[in-house]
Amino acid sequence: MKKYSLWGWILAALLLGHTVIAAGSSYVLTGKVMDTDDNWLNDAKLTLSPLRVDAYTDANGEFSLEFEINEPLKPNKRKNIATLVVARRGHITKKIPIKSMDFFSASKSIEVKLSPEPVDSSLTGFTVQMDPKNSIIGRSSGTDASFYVYIPESVKTVKAAFYISMHGIGNIKTPILQKFAEDEQLALVGMNGDPIKRGISSVALIEEHIQKLAELSGHPELADVPIMTFGHSNGTGFSASFPRDWPERTIAWVAFHPGFSGYIQFPNTEKVPAMVMCGSIDKYFLNARQDEVVATMRKDRNAAMNVMVEGGVGHGPADAESTWAFIIDFLKASMRIRLNEDGSLKPVEIEKGWLGAHYNLEAGGRQLIEVAPYHDFKGDQSTANWLPDAKFAEIWQSYGQTQPAKKGR
Repeated sequence: MKKYSLWGWILAALLLGHTVIAAGSSYVLTGKVMDTDDNWLNDAKLTLSPLRVDAYTDANGEFSLEFEINEPLKPNKRKNIATLVVARRGHITKKIPIKSMDFFSASKSIEVKLSPEPVDSSLTGFTVQMDPKNSIIGRSSGTDASFYVYIPESVKTVKAAFYISMHGIGNIKTPILQKFAEDEQLALVGMNGDPIKRGISSVALIEEHIQKLAELSGHPELADVPIMTFGHSNGTGFSASFPRDWPERTIAWVAFHPGFSGYIQFPNTEKVPAMVMCGSIDKYFLNARQDEVVATMRKDRNAAMNVMVEGGVGHGPADAESTWAFIIDFLKASMRIRLNEDGSLKPVEIEKGWLGAHYNLEAGGRQLIEVAPYHDFKGDQSTANWLPDAKFAEIWQSYGQTQPAKKGR
């Protein structure tokens, strides 16, 4: 193959109609990384090969990759001059081939979507067809609805079930959740697919599928045990659907970085302990201000709800393990105040809980927020964050002021 001098290469590029890149030219690639549900992915790693430059996405999934090219890039056997590799834990790595120097000169922002890793085939579960029009938000195209269950071998009788929307960070194979299930004698139930993972018009539509999971798992009690629920982003529609329809059976529910505010105001949701987590620099939070909505729910409905605003955090978790540990602490607190030995639930007694002050969005960052027993709280008791008990109030306060140490990307 003939080798060109730099000027020969520039002349060839001009004749072929390609962008001319001089040695030592500087470039910036910008864009956004999302999952296939359009959730922004923070801490995704982008590597430009063979230049060996990399960058990570920020709290809202955006990236800026800066580099210099000191000499013309030579095509490989596949006629690619470079490859942009996008990787993130829990997702399938994507490799974007670059055929021409024009790619670096384009001013258009790059949008990359990563598919989640396949569900572990060892899980007990099945897929059925459901009408996507029953979904309360989001896409209504796919008809596949999947149901999975994980029950530790040590669990003889399931005490309660944790229902998780497999949208965003929801995944019942998460080790810390599986340990939670073992410690508390729980079942983890994951639900996926357009008809259900963003919420459903009536949870009665899935009862037969939960019954089937109970039969397949060898735990018939699974069909009737008390439940807790979790949803990320539009998955909040999922987590809120159960207290809306089954307030007498739902121990607690969690909305992690909701996309909107409508679903945290469903009827009956105020009767069930709820934690709404928001990132202070999440664009969805800044547009919808779920903290103000929860304050209104507290005032108008005496709701058993609190908001944790995470300073400096976007739409995804700053550190997934720290996030799950905090959520587990809330669920354990809710079980302490609600779950009887026989599986029945006690009603929430608001004035026996603790209260927490509001996050100061203008100040930003991590904040030490006042907490106190209900009757000792000095602020407006009607709008303050409601916390199940003293132990969780201390954890809530500590989590709010602590910058989590990332344990790897």
